[in-house]
Amino acid sequence: MQKIPVIYSDIFLTDYRTVDCESPDRVTEIYYDIKGMADFIEPEPCTDSDLRLCHTERIIELVRKSDAYNAASLAVGGAIKAAEVALATPSFALVRPPGHHAGRDFNGGFCFFNNMAIAMKRLLRDGKIERVLIIDIDLHYGNGTEDIVRGDKGISFWNVDGATRDEFFRDLEGAVRIASGFDIVGCSAGFDTYIKDWGGLLNTGDFRRVGAMIASSNRRFFSILEGGYYIPDLGINVRAYMEGIQEVM
Repeated sequence: MQKIPVIYSDIFLTDYRTVDCESPDRVTEIYYDIKGMADFIEPEPCTDSDLRLCHTERIIELVRKSDAYNAASLAVGGAIKAAEVALATPSFALVRPPGHHAGRDFNGGFCFFNNMAIAMKRLLRDGKIERVLIIDIDLHYGNGTEDIVRGDKGISFWNVDGATRDEFFRDLEGAVRIASGFDIVGCSAGFDTYIKDWGGLLNTGDFRRVGAMIASSNRRFFSILEGGYYIPDLGINVRAYMEGIQEVM
């Protein structure tokens, strides 16, 4: 079966100051569970001009002064690389820190820069695409992404929601139905909806279904790691998600 390009660097294992649950162990567990199906690609850090596509100088300088800056800027670079690779084949950005709670002039929720929004804005800026869809499957609403893309006619944002498993999939089906009308689809892939995680909704097989549903909706598709904090099963859940993508590649 075809391997999936996975953007990764050991820099994402940096133990910068954040909450205990957003630990380097998240990335380590995923790495070892997917390495047999992944074609790993080393990213390059983003530039300041990339960050300015979505963030104010105040936020950029605030993060620059933190011990998370190197990992955060490389995570943005990894997201950009995943988006560029996805113009040819589906890809996955195994990056840390996550990004969907970082807005234009705020951040939080373990996020520093908005990896997904910057990657999409970069594709638009470079004229590689004209219309993009962001699907956020994380348990928590992507408030930072919504803040950045609001009013941008080139970007549509669908935050999948549901208090039950059935409601989650009904909402996801709505996003999938419209996905073919876009030049590329990016998924903010959070795994904290897992039955043993904070969300308590989805099982491991469900993540395979999610990956297959989104990947089958548009041949240009990439994912960026967001949440997921039940570390014992995080790797197998990401693997299942990627197996779903492989099924339709």
